[in-house]
Order: sequence, then structure tokens, then C-alpha cells
Amino acid sequence: MEGEEVSQSETEFSVLTGVHYSSGDIDGQDYETKAASIGVAARNGRFSISASIPYVVTTAPEELIVSGGGLLGSSLFASPTSQTTQVEREGIGDLAIQAGYLLPVDAVDAFISTAVKVPTASSRTGLGTGEFDFGVSGELSKRLGSVVPFISAGYTIIGEPEGFDVRNTLSGSAGSQFLVGETSAITLSYSYNQSATDDIGDRQSVGIGFGTNLAPKLRLGVDGSAGLTEDAPDARVGLRLGIGF
Repeated sequence: MEGEEVSQSETEFSVLTGVHYSSGDIDGQDYETKAASIGVAARNGRFSISASIPYVVTTAPEELIVSGGGLLGSSLFASPTSQTTQVEREGIGDLAIQAGYLLPVDAVDAFISTAVKVPTASSRTGLGTGEFDFGVSGELSKRLGSVVPFISAGYTIIGEPEGFDVRNTLSGSAGSQFLVGETSAITLSYSYNQSATDDIGDRQSVGIGFGTNLAPKLRLGVDGSAGLTEDAPDARVGLRLGIGF
């Protein structure tokens, strides 16, 4: 997004770690989710690929799936209910794999990607749906001095677990990245995520993030967001660390 020169020969590898916390309520019932993730990424020229998996601890209504699968994770109600029984669940979340390509165009930076959610989380305990999800997305950005405005859109094919009536979803975001010095940036954004079920409303949120290099091959990122709609997470905060080698 920052107009970096593309290397055509050297493959760069990195280890990705992160933690995040989110909380909110759906249909008047509170939930709280904490997760720590580990992953790997590689980039060669215009191609990139990454994979990550979280360990999730969540307290939520027993009939609610609060997926910790990241990009393609969906919250689903097994059925509308007025029960308020809260249960704590923890375990491995869903594996997320993403591959992308930076298109060779001059006017803007155009990035396309495809992603898959592999159902490694337990559907029995409600940490995941037990089904594969598949997604495609694209992002356009343009550096204008120290400001990089961007817009993105995505489409996700949701795997339908037994007992649920789900639909495929659209998502999008828009915002700007503000470059600070040679290696730091602040990002302000708005995002929209269509709900996969009629029982839960669409999610809209605003976010802020900051990234900086702590060393030549060590990058830190922190971010937070606040929900604008009833069923969006009320608050989400995260911290990421990328270690290159």
C-alpha cells in the first residue's frame, strides 16, 4: 500500500504473531473473545501467501458461534433465543490461508487476493462452524505524498453447517494511511461486513491502526475499532508482530 519497489527474485519470509480482544452483544446477549495467533508469510515479487491459526478463549451464550478464524470468521446463532446462559470455551481456532498478487498497473496499486478458512476449530464446542469458507477480495490504493487513500471489497462463500440457514456475504472498507517518517504509518478506516444470517445484523465499524519498524526485520502493529451498528463488536483491540528472516 505504500508504493514499495517490487523485488522480482528474492523471497522474503516472516513469522507473524498477534493477540486480540473483542467484546459486544448480539440480540442483547454479551460475548467476550480473546485470541493469540501464530502464522507464517512469504513474498516473492508480486506474489504473497500467508497462513495463521489462533488459540481462542471466549465467553458467550451457549447457542452462539463466535468464530476466531480471522478474515472469514462469522458469528452465527443456532436459533433465536431469549436464554442468557453464558459458557466459556477455549481451544484452537480456524486456520486462515491467504494468497495475493499485486497487479502490474501504473496508475494505482491494485492488489487481489483469495482466502480459505480451514475448519480446524471445534464445531462441537461452538468455536467454529466446522465448514470451509472461501473468499476473494481486491484493494485499490494510491500514494499522494504522505497520504495513501484506499478502498477494498470482498465476497465470501460461507460453508453451511447443519442446522443453520446462511448466505454468502459482501464486505468492504475505505480509509487512508498517513505515512510518518520512513517506516511508520497511521491508518484510519471504515469497514462494512454483511451478516451471514438473518438472525444477526450487518456490521459496520470505524478503526485506527499504527505500524512501525522496531528494527530492519521487526515490525509492530497495533489497532483498534469501535462498532457503529448494534451487532458489530462494541470494541476490538489487537497487537501484531512480524519477524522477517
